[in-house]
Amino acid sequence: MVYTQQPTATAFDQEIVIAPRLTELPGQIKCPNCKKQIVTEMNFINGTLVWAICGSLGILLIWPFCLIPLCVNSCKDIEHYCPSCKTLIHVYKRM
Repeated sequence: MVYTQQPTATAFDQEIVIAPRLTELPGQIKCPNCKKQIVTEMNFINGTLVWAICGSLGILLIWPFCLIPLCVNSCKDIEHYCPSCKTLIHVYKRM
């Protein structure tokens, strides 16, 4: 006696979306909250890299220069927001 297995068909209703990598520039993405196609708004925040540089310069007794990283956006982390619903979409961390 020979047994054969019938293939079963399953349907998937899920859509796979590969989001672009949000880094130092605003990115075009579909907002997961409001489902609109948007270009993200960015907000710079002090992160680990900023405080590591400030601490290192402070330990080396370079007091006037330890505050410079607090003013330089290229050292800060970046929060990406949806301009439509103001939802936080991604945080790009430098360190």
